[in-house]
Amino acid sequence: MITLSLDSKGFIAAIEDVAGRVEDTATVHDIIGEVLLDETKERIREEKAPDGSSWPALHPVTLDNRRSKSGILRDTGELFRSIHKNSSAAKAEVGTNLNHPKVWVNQYGATIRPRRVPFLLIPYMGGKLAAKQITIPARPYIGIGRGDEELVKETLEGYLEGYLEE
Repeated sequence: MITLSLDSKGFIAAIEDVAGRVEDTATVHDIIGEVLLDETKERIREEKAPDGSSWPALHPVTLDNRRSKSGILRDTGELFRSIHKNSSAAKAEVGTNLNHPKVWVNQYGATIRPRRVPFLLIPYMGGKLAAKQITIPARPYIGIGRGDEELVKETLEGYLEGYLEE
């Protein structure tokens, strides 16, 4: 599982302030997790990194070998379906439960080189292309994105208004 930590003292202080106002911190963290889960899935649909930048396009050879044209990280749907949240009274986490190198490669990028043969062989148009290496660009999707902090704050304020009205 990929784990990212938020290093934003102001954001953490605001969340702790909200959480301190209610007894049910599990619900507060569940709300945070749900907002971040929705935003992570939306970034995958929009093909954008948490910082708002667009992902690099797929290489034409990769496009030709795809089973589905549904999106850059959505060929089989396995990665998208694996995105989940865990929350408790103490924390909220969003990540993927896939224990697979593809998760790391998609998030951070990689260069693939052959280990035992001189070339990598890539299927293409009924034949094969030979390559000494393949560079896969990073396509980050997990993390606190632009506007996520404000969305979490607004959602929690809405929850607190209901909580305080009771």
